[in-house]
Amino acid sequence: MLKVRKAIEKHSMLNLGDRVGVAVSGGADSVALLYELAMLADEYDLALFILHLNHGIRGEESDRDESFVLELAGSMGIPADFERVSIPELREKIGGSLEDICREERYAFFERMSRKHGLNKIALGHNLNDQTETVVMRFLRGSGLDGLKGFLPVRDEIYIRPLIDSTREEIISFLGERDRLFVTDSSNADNTYLRNRIRNILVPELKASYNVRLEENISRTADILRLEDDFIRESVEKIISDWKIDRGNARINLLKLKKLHPALQRRLIKTVLENHSPAGNGIGYLHVKSVVDLIEGSSPSASVDLPFNLKTRREYDELIISQGEDRSPDTSKNYSPDGGTEYDFSYAVEIPGSVDILETGEKMVLGVVDADEADIHSDNPVFMDYNSISFPLVVRNTRDGDRIQPLGMKGTKKISDLLIDEKIPKVGRKSISLLVDRKAVLWVPGVRLSDRVRITDVTEKIVKAKII
Repeated sequence: MLKVRKAIEKHSMLNLGDRVGVAVSGGADSVALLYELAMLADEYDLALFILHLNHGIRGEESDRDESFVLELAGSMGIPADFERVSIPELREKIGGSLEDICREERYAFFERMSRKHGLNKIALGHNLNDQTETVVMRFLRGSGLDGLKGFLPVRDEIYIRPLIDSTREEIISFLGERDRLFVTDSSNADNTYLRNRIRNILVPELKASYNVRLEENISRTADILRLEDDFIRESVEKIISDWKIDRGNARINLLKLKKLHPALQRRLIKTVLENHSPAGNGIGYLHVKSVVDLIEGSSPSASVDLPFNLKTRREYDELIISQGEDRSPDTSKNYSPDGGTEYDFSYAVEIPGSVDILETGEKMVLGVVDADEADIHSDNPVFMDYNSISFPLVVRNTRDGDRIQPLGMKGTKKISDLLIDEKIPKVGRKSISLLVDRKAVLWVPGVRLSDRVRITDVTEKIVKAKII
């Protein structure tokens, strides 16, 4: 037996009579999870259902996995349900990262299956190694407590991870000793993906050269951070309740806010902003910092635009966070799309991420893609060298003095001159959305990409930017 029973008891994952959907991909982790839960089914009076989503990413191999899972279900006498979705086609339509789309589709599938079969628990096959890779990846990308605590043993009282304390080596050994078959995902060996490089290269090097007990130590650290994150979250929720902060149209007294510890200030701002996001996330460090800068700035009346149609403004001693207000041009004012400053707009954006540009009715989407997807001749989307970008990134309209180093050129050129050369009508120049980093303009959509971020033979990570 793996450490499943101990994990279930430690985190109160199961109750008598639970109806449990087991996410089975066909790989070693999910197969081991299924066998373990099957052995505990009588003890907990469980009703098990096998759930499988065919992502259609690996063609025939994906179909092979589906067939294997259905045969496994038949041999074990456990009911199974499955669906198919073409992630590649979906990604082509909406953009974004492959990992994010897979995750969204997977959890949407679980929700449908929960309603269809009356499931109250969904068991996932993430193990101790997965936790290590997740924490390391989030550390490398830059994350706070919420990210570094890793994934949770139990989430939303529905999703459970009974293998969270079992290593990949223990799982393989468990299956081998019992002659249990499983399938292998060939994409796990593709080091194009960051997680695979962490799994196949970085973690083995860290274990060999620095700490042989890396997984256990990172898991322990994640547990500590999880407790501290819970404390901060509960403290913030109490403040929101005590201050009677409206989650729809929040008005926060700045005198009271400034008395809080900076950690509570930032978490409070992040929490209120995330209340407006469709999935309860998507608010990052730069978004929160832009609000903090607004609070600490000298202007008693200023504002900042954020994702999800959010408007955050300061009115003397009050911070107001609302959605869908003051984002369209004010028709009572004299707007001048060919130069008036009242038409200026600017949005922070991350990778992966997207931003709705309310002033133009467009949307810019950014994500990390595989090398074989990059088309260096494309004007929209465009592909850039991630390591050549000087963060942070913003999407904004043109400003006086903006310059770009056009692809293939050594020197720089004024954006205004570039637009004239491209015969862009003067009346529309002010409304063109530019992608800009800390140094200069990176992309004028449909017109020119900066030579500084062009794809080369040494490019390791590729960014796809698209405006729709």
